[in-house]
Amino acid sequence: MPARTLLAFVLTVLGLAPSALAEGSCLYIDGTNFIRQVSRRQDVPSEFRSTAKCSDDKPEDIREPNDVELDGTVRATSFSTDLGRMEVRWQRKAEDCFGKSPSRAVKDAAAASNKAIKAARFAPEIKGGKRDWQIAFIDKRAALAQFPADITVAGHPGFMIPPSRIYIVTDFISGNCSGSPVADGALTQVLLHEIGHAIEFMVVGDLKIPSDRARSEGFASWFEQYSADFAKDIPKGSVTDYYNALAREKLAGDEPAPFDGSAQAYAVSALRFRAVVDRKGIPGLMQVYQAMRDNKESFDAAMKSYTRWSEGDLHREMVRLLRSTGTSS
Repeated sequence: MPARTLLAFVLTVLGLAPSALAEGSCLYIDGTNFIRQVSRRQDVPSEFRSTAKCSDDKPEDIREPNDVELDGTVRATSFSTDLGRMEVRWQRKAEDCFGKSPSRAVKDAAAASNKAIKAARFAPEIKGGKRDWQIAFIDKRAALAQFPADITVAGHPGFMIPPSRIYIVTDFISGNCSGSPVADGALTQVLLHEIGHAIEFMVVGDLKIPSDRARSEGFASWFEQYSADFAKDIPKGSVTDYYNALAREKLAGDEPAPFDGSAQAYAVSALRFRAVVDRKGIPGLMQVYQAMRDNKESFDAAMKSYTRWSEGDLHREMVRLLRSTGTSS
């Protein structure tokens, strides 16, 4: 199937504007499953008030996936994978949104990730990085009530909290719950992306370096593209094709623009990783992370030191990579 069709569920939501609540306002999901905003808590219809998110709510820590409140019939399972033991919880109604069950989707994504890792020389922390995983599938009504608004209203289909807690918002992947193969492929991509975050955390978790969203999203988006070629329900090369199209939009100018959280920014950040891997291989990328550890420096500083590239050199490498990569249908 066309790459653009496959990715439509996933990447378009990443381009939505940040959703900080205006002072005094509230968000709620109405009976048609549509997110609405009102100026006061009293304006939220009584039947939706318990799950509304208001600007004056006290911030709370996100609960562990095993403790997230799920309405309706809830199912749970636990199984071993080559990445470690995985505990998965989901609402029964989520099964109607995909062709495969959430537990099957997690198993398949774990298998693709493991094949991707075994196919290359990743760092020892990643190669032998078995750990316990908790994964929760939740609808957007329950997500809005329990997660920060900038995650739910911005439409993020998934997120990861270190070291390996993954949350999937099903409505943002399969909005009409059609149970189609397209939705299955999109779900696999989201899982691969979030697993990518956890994998990167294996090598940077204890580093005393500033938070770098461009780096973390770049690695996860690169790993998503790389590992997708090992997934059964995603056409080979299709994820990279779509990321390429997004990156071309962002790289239209002479220099890359700052990371702004858009889908195009995710693509450009991933392209930085692809450029390193294209020239230096995955072992070279691991050397960059090793330099980060040894020198306690940022990814950009370690990459420039290892590759000897200036920003201009990196930009040219990224453009070259895009020009040399065709698109599949």
